[in-house]
Amino acid sequence: MSPKKKRQLIILNLTIIIINIVMFSNMFLGLSLFKGTLTTLIVSWLTVFSSAVIFIRGNLNILKNDEIHLLARDVKTLDDCISVFEEAIHNGDVFDDVLKKNIEQVKRFMRKDNTIKDMLLQKFSEDEMTYQKFKDVLNDVEKVIYMNMRSIINKISAFDMEEYEGILKNRIDKKMLPQEKLDIYNKYIQFVNEATNINEDILLKLDKMILEISQYNTIEGGDIKKMPAIIELDELIKNAKYYK
Repeated sequence: MSPKKKRQLIILNLTIIIINIVMFSNMFLGLSLFKGTLTTLIVSWLTVFSSAVIFIRGNLNILKNDEIHLLARDVKTLDDCISVFEEAIHNGDVFDDVLKKNIEQVKRFMRKDNTIKDMLLQKFSEDEMTYQKFKDVLNDVEKVIYMNMRSIINKISAFDMEEYEGILKNRIDKKMLPQEKLDIYNKYIQFVNEATNINEDILLKLDKMILEISQYNTIEGGDIKKMPAIIELDELIKNAKYYK
């Protein structure tokens, strides 16, 4: 069960408990199911009935929807990627560590993106060509990271965790192995790891860019493409666009 689903279950059931404590505890309203006026009896029984219905239906709905359907077409932004990755973490699945790393990578990119723009605005105005050229580079970087995240979501959504774990169990039990199937699953895992590594390389290049920008008092628009970090980023972006 994903952490989000656990939070939803805890919040739902705690809310039901708190409402009933407020309604029936002598410290608060002190209602009773068998004593009081007709109005208080009706309220008491309605509270119990409503609590039971909400408890049953609420818990069933949350548990029923625990199976995550990762749809890249519903992902439009990097924030959407974070939400999907958080939803997909199930505490023990083969992709959990890499999903946590991807969440961290998105957040790191956003911080670095803001840092670079803040540094540039100390040297240029937003309408200057040099600033716009740097912004174009950052936009290309964001597109590649976003593309990698979407590709990861697609691969994970196509990955049948139950079948994969069954194959591994058969391997432990020394039963006949469907090796070809295992190879396919290993390719999924390899792809996700490689896409994550590409993002890590991009973040490293952004660190270099931050260092280089901080070292220059003046940067001309024509000099941007000559900066080592920009050259490395351009090459990485070019290669990443063919990696889907």
